[in-house]
Amino acid sequence: MRPSPSFPRLPWESRSLRFLLIATVGVCAILAVACGTDTTFDDPEDPVSRISWPDFERLHYDILDQTDIRRGTLILETVREGDVYLLSLRFRLDTESGEVVTDDVTVWVDAESLQPIRYERRAESSEKTVTAEADYRADADGEVSAYVVLDEDGEVTEETVEAGVFAFDNDSSAWLWRSLAFEQDLELTYRSVNVVQRRSQLVQVAVRGQDTLRGPEGDVVVWQVVATPGVEVSRAWYEIEPPHRLIRWDQQPRRFVLTKIETEQ
Repeated sequence: MRPSPSFPRLPWESRSLRFLLIATVGVCAILAVACGTDTTFDDPEDPVSRISWPDFERLHYDILDQTDIRRGTLILETVREGDVYLLSLRFRLDTESGEVVTDDVTVWVDAESLQPIRYERRAESSEKTVTAEADYRADADGEVSAYVVLDEDGEVTEETVEAGVFAFDNDSSAWLWRSLAFEQDLELTYRSVNVVQRRSQLVQVAVRGQDTLRGPEGDVVVWQVVATPGVEVSRAWYEIEPPHRLIRWDQQPRRFVLTKIETEQ
């Protein structure tokens, strides 16, 4: 299996909900990373510098293929409840047969550190339903573990994933990268936990300069962030000004392009 920094293979590529989930970085929730060795990466460290987003936010994206055909939608939603953020990703994906596949993920994280607390996911097609849950724990040394329960049409798997220090949930990647200390040539490594894959992996993330992209409200100057889990590369563009919204996310052969911003429930 070859997971990628956050998003798994989409259903028009596999025609299978299992591939939608298991071919799961973007990173990238439909999120994950390419299998590779960790030995070339630096030791993990804390990537979180500043949280600039509001207590409520809903960002809408079109999912485009390599020919710029719209294949579905993604909603990234942020809701603060006390000392916790609920970070949600909602995918609606159109298959060539006309079926709509849904994939809904929510990650509960600490509102200051973004350390994961709980994870829930449900993906459905006409042929298959997959649910995943995880409870995270951190010991006194900051070593993170996740107790995972995966249910694939009634076939249940339970497993504990030992992730180590500076470990974050893979499906929180869009927010994690948004909290970086944006500056030219910033580079660091952290550990990402993929609940569906029941594994953890080092991810190297770097800021690679500025660009100008078209956003829903006009042209916007952005930082380009490059995430390298294993041998694959994911590129994301965030506004240079707070609240550093994600404007575009490229995971070949697909792109996620911001189309609408909501800041009131």
